[in-house]
Amino acid sequence: MRRLLAAVLLPLVLAGGSAQAQQIDFKRSSRSGDELLSYRWRDPEKREYTTAFTLTKDAIRQSETSFREFSLNAMWRYLELDLRDETEKFGQGARINLSRTRDGLHWTVQAPDQKAADQLMQRTKDRLARSERDYLASHLRRRVDAHRIMVDFAAATSALQGPMSAVARALGATSNIGNSDRARVALALAFFQEVPYAVLDDTERHGGDFLPAPALLAQNRGDCDSKAVALAAVLRTYAPSRKLVVLTMPGHAVLAVDLPAEQGDWTVQAKGRQYVVLEAAGPAMAPVGRVGSVTARYLKDARETQIWPLN
Repeated sequence: MRRLLAAVLLPLVLAGGSAQAQQIDFKRSSRSGDELLSYRWRDPEKREYTTAFTLTKDAIRQSETSFREFSLNAMWRYLELDLRDETEKFGQGARINLSRTRDGLHWTVQAPDQKAADQLMQRTKDRLARSERDYLASHLRRRVDAHRIMVDFAAATSALQGPMSAVARALGATSNIGNSDRARVALALAFFQEVPYAVLDDTERHGGDFLPAPALLAQNRGDCDSKAVALAAVLRTYAPSRKLVVLTMPGHAVLAVDLPAEQGDWTVQAKGRQYVVLEAAGPAMAPVGRVGSVTARYLKDARETQIWPLN
């Protein structure tokens, strides 16, 4: 019952081949209260850019801590402590017996009489629901249903918009970029594609994982859903009038934006609005509206694709 959705594992592979992401140089320099990050890179048309900005050390540290500390095992330990605390507060000599299985936490309670046992059981159920919700929110996750815990894409985008405003300003200062949202989206998309792709999965987390944007940029690595949310957080400032959604499919996640579609663009429909798909994962440099072979297969048959609005 407590399985983590693994939806973050595939790099972008374009049918027919494509230019690979080209990061020429990356530097990270410490300052008193922040980190200067500088990237030299090329877009799909081989144009070279230098993009530099500062992120606070606190934002990077908090993002790295969130990534490092989240796991299902850690969540179960946290919840077990809260259930024992709730039992102790209940008093009356009550006891709780906890066990952990593949389905999650199970417990029985002992109390002086059946009425007290029923009251304690309800209190522990309520405490479990609150504690799990708080733990997941602190790590930018949410429970989707009885079997899935995944990144809370909307909450993560909102939380990261402020820290990513420095990236939006840096991209906005780039010269010779067309004065259109499509041109701005294309620049931001290419910037995140050139950040090296890295699989963030491990056995402790029991599934795919999520590296929040400040840590992604400071560590110069990221996977598909981490990059999609980082790009969305930047676009909330860089192209603020645009609606955004994350699309998840088995083993992958992409972003989509409500730009006017051009010929050849892959699009999706959600609540009467059309969105153009953005493949942020890299390492292939896919222009706006172009997708990899895996994404194309799922977009053609949308039964296993889910759409998560961000704004």
